[in-house]
Amino acid sequence: MTYATGHPVRAVGGRLILDFVNTADWTASGTIAHEKIESTDDLAVWLRALGLGEARPSTSLPELIRARFLFRQALTTGRISGDLGDLLTRSRAPCAVSGGDLHRQASRRPLLDLFAASFLSIGADARETARLKICPGRDCGWLFIDETRNARRKWCAMETCGNRAKATRHYDQHRKTRSAPA
Repeated sequence: MTYATGHPVRAVGGRLILDFVNTADWTASGTIAHEKIESTDDLAVWLRALGLGEARPSTSLPELIRARFLFRQALTTGRISGDLGDLLTRSRAPCAVSGGDLHRQASRRPLLDLFAASFLSIGADARETARLKICPGRDCGWLFIDETRNARRKWCAMETCGNRAKATRHYDQHRKTRSAPA
């Protein structure tokens, strides 16, 4: 699936809240380099791609985008701002779902409740927070849980940021070799 801009929807974070935060590319300073969800249509595409087509956006798109920033800030700093604390207090994330298909029941919840539950599950598990990483790719800044055995995953996805970094490194080495005095 692709957004209206033609960019493919990619879920590489390993957790719902990380994939939501990753709907933007981030600079090293934490500002948005490229927005993926520019409209409610883009949000609907993203939700369908993640199997959440029945989730209810219980708030406006600008409020969801603001919440995304607050979640990312908390995940990268380990501190919950007052605004995010208010959002988490209002969410019904811990409420139980009963009867029927668990995924279907959960996917019908308001989006902010689903995001809050995912966020809280990462924070509640020290192993998750210890393996939470930020992709160092240029203007990427995507978050992911490193689930490799040796915890040495570096890139959000090797086929994008990892390959770009390797190609840049190769180009730089080749350029240095060619410009070195003989």
